[in-house]
Amino acid sequence: MPKIIDGKALAEKIQADLTLEIKEKNLNPNLAVILIGDDPASHLYVSLKKKACQKIGITFHEYLLDNDTSQEKVLATINFLNQDPKIDAILIQLPLPPHLDTEKIISALDPDKDVDGFHPKNIEKLLKQESDFIPGLPLGIIKLIESTEENLAGKKAVIIAKNEVLYRPLAKLLNDQQVTTAIISPQDTNIKNQTAQADILIVACGKAFFITADMIKEDAIVIDVGTNKIDNGHVVGDVDYSEVFDKVSHITPVPGGVGPMTVAMLLYNTVKLAERNK
Repeated sequence: MPKIIDGKALAEKIQADLTLEIKEKNLNPNLAVILIGDDPASHLYVSLKKKACQKIGITFHEYLLDNDTSQEKVLATINFLNQDPKIDAILIQLPLPPHLDTEKIISALDPDKDVDGFHPKNIEKLLKQESDFIPGLPLGIIKLIESTEENLAGKKAVIIAKNEVLYRPLAKLLNDQQVTTAIISPQDTNIKNQTAQADILIVACGKAFFITADMIKEDAIVIDVGTNKIDNGHVVGDVDYSEVFDKVSHITPVPGGVGPMTVAMLLYNTVKLAERNK
C-alpha cells in the first residue's frame, strides 16, 4: 500500500458513486448553507462545497449573513429552512462570529436536516447505537483509515483535539472496530508519552508542525486534520510531515487528505437525507 493516504482520489471516487446514485434513484437533493461573517477560510470552504455540489447534482442554496447579524436573525433563518419542505439538509459553516452562541444555533437545527450530524440529539443517538447517521468529519476520517487496509482490531488510537464533543463520534466508531481510543487536549502535559504509544494518531489542534518525529510511534497511521497558513499563505498541517514521513506506515497530506474527504462526506450525507425525505 502507498504510504500517502490520498484523500483527494478517495473523495473523487465517492463523488462519482454519488453522481450515479442521484441519477439511478431519481433524487433531487437540496443543501442549504448558512455562512455568517467575512472569514476568508470559511468563504473558501463554502465555495469548494458549492462547486462539489454542482458537480454531482445537488442543488446548493447559499445564505450569506453579515458579520454583525443578530442571533435572532440567524435563528429565524434556520427556522425558515427547517420549515421549507424543499430543503433536505442544512449546514452552519463554523466558526461563527464571537457574539453568537454556537451551541444554541446548532441546537436550533431540525435534527432530521442536520447534515453535519452535530445536533446534540444526533450525537446522543449515535453514541447510544440508535442511529446510523454519522457526522461527516468522523466518517471521512474512518474511511481514510480503512483505506490503509490494515487490521485495526487491538490497535490503540489517540485523538488530539481542542473540542472533545466533535470527536466523541469518531472515538465511538473506532471503538466499534475494537480500537482502544483516548481523546486528549493539546495542552496535556503528558502528551508526548501518550502519542508515542498510538498505533493511530489523529491530530486536530490547529498548530502548525505541532507533532514531530519524536512524538510518533514507529509505523503509526497518522491522520492530520489541521490546516494552518504559514509564510506567504502556504498551507500546512499540525504534523511536521517531512520530518515524520519515514517513521510512519501511512499519513494524510495537507492539503489533499482530510479536507477533500470532509467535502465528500457532506455530499454523501446530503444524498442520504434526500433519500430519507423521498
